[in-house]
Amino acid sequence: MEEIKKKIKMQSRPVREMIYEELKEGILNGNYEPGFHLRERELAKEFDVSTTPIKEALRLLENDGLIVTQARKGSFVSTSVMSSVEEIRWARAALEGVSARLAAIKRTEEELEKLESIIKSMKIYTQERNSEMLEKYNSTFHDFIQQIAKNNYISNQINAVCSFDKFFRKRNMSDKEEHDRAFQDHFFIFEKIKEQDAVGAEDAMRNHINRSTTFALNKNKVNDE
Repeated sequence: MEEIKKKIKMQSRPVREMIYEELKEGILNGNYEPGFHLRERELAKEFDVSTTPIKEALRLLENDGLIVTQARKGSFVSTSVMSSVEEIRWARAALEGVSARLAAIKRTEEELEKLESIIKSMKIYTQERNSEMLEKYNSTFHDFIQQIAKNNYISNQINAVCSFDKFFRKRNMSDKEEHDRAFQDHFFIFEKIKEQDAVGAEDAMRNHINRSTTFALNKNKVNDE
């Protein structure tokens, strides 16, 4: 916990976001079991902050469906966490699939060159087994496809359901064998966008999101056992 306190103080991001990420990871990792009572004052003491950012972090977790708040009782870890994760996974796969479809239709040669440069960097870091840089370029790849899609509505919807994205990417990139599978997924998406195969790009992105998320969830179960 001391390490987390130091990390919170050193980060430039709002404290509520740091606490939100830490609590979210704890819930998804099983450190806080379903039904666990998340007491604001105890959490404030643990993180060495006031109750204000704790309240704000708990509201974000409630929006994700990870906790439920009961009047005059407090906040509790949801008993249907995995159902919420599954449903958000389906929504994200559908939305990012549409984004890839639009990117295949709208992409310019200049944008394709930039996407290709991202893929080339991902290939290098995959070969080097550089988890930190792969996690960074994974985000860059998905974000740039949203830019190519040029649809603010879809982009906003994706951002709204990507609350678990950082956790899943971090978990997946910790597995060296997953590096190769992830690169093949991304390269296939790139190829479909390059070919301007809208349907193929959408299917490739949907399959990637579903496969990688399923892998992360199964990895979590194995670790718990």
